[in-house]
Amino acid sequence: MEYVMAELLLKARDGKYAIPAICVSNMESVLACFIAADRADSPIIIQSAYSEMEPQMIGCRELAGMIRVLGEKYPKVPYAIHLDHGMSERECMDALDGTFPSVMFDGSSLLFEENMEITKRLKKAAGEKRTVEAEVGKVGGEEGGSPGGEYHIVKSDPAQLETFVRNTGVDAIAVSIGNIHGCHGVEKQIPELDFGLLERLRDACDIPLVLHGASGIPDGDIHTAVSLGICKINYYTQLYNVYMECVKQYSDCTMEECMGNATKVLADEIEKLIRVCGSADKA
Repeated sequence: MEYVMAELLLKARDGKYAIPAICVSNMESVLACFIAADRADSPIIIQSAYSEMEPQMIGCRELAGMIRVLGEKYPKVPYAIHLDHGMSERECMDALDGTFPSVMFDGSSLLFEENMEITKRLKKAAGEKRTVEAEVGKVGGEEGGSPGGEYHIVKSDPAQLETFVRNTGVDAIAVSIGNIHGCHGVEKQIPELDFGLLERLRDACDIPLVLHGASGIPDGDIHTAVSLGICKINYYTQLYNVYMECVKQYSDCTMEECMGNATKVLADEIEKLIRVCGSADKA
């Protein structure tokens, strides 16, 4: 059953667990999300960025339609559709127009005031029935089509976070506490998460907090982050690596056998992440 993302995140916050947000761009990755969530009796956030959709020659409307059609096969799975890393106001508006009920505006490269002003306009356009996520500070690494290979972490400031949330009405906020994005072609560093800062950020606002760049973070650190208020955890690199290794392993098989096996392996990995985040049996 489809939910607005804010609804799922508020339940996660109250229940003291996090929901994995899985980056998808094709039928296999979408199907793997539903298989894993169904097996684990978990909610799931199914998300994509333009940088992931465009190479697959698919747009928001088509991807959202695919998710909803496959969701009919798994009626007990609570899911939300989300745009990850909209890099401009126009991208986010196009996603809202393309039936995505939730968007993340990544204004982390902008001046604080400009980031705040665009986020405020997007939240006004989205209204109360759609979700807007934003970012205060700058998570390191490569994401959303940004130039790769450099980390440039700017940790979130609790005072800025309080001002940002108060002035924008945003529904969820991605925080920078030492976490690092990673993707193929970039050697992922194991980050040192600043849990003291995370605690201060949680206390500075009353909305769900989001952790980007979670691939490769030790399970114990994920558990600690969730206990300190993280409600949504984004995964891509870890799943990309598992998926591509399987494709290489079965490259001599038929296309159907190769992609079928990759879907199964991806579903197994997503189920592991569900259990790490603590959302199993929370559907």
